[in-house]
Amino acid sequence: MPGLRTIGFERRITIAFVVATDRVLIEGIFYGGQDFEAVFKGDD
Repeated sequence: MPGLRTIGFERRITIAFVVATDRVLIEGIFYGGQDFEAVFKGDD
């Protein structure tokens, strides 16, 4: 997904987001060992 960024939070959560011109769009919040890359590739 173009422009997708991720950040870890408290070593357990990954937040996936996109920065737009005037806002930040949260695309997903993933816990534990969830494979967020597969979700965005459509392999979920």
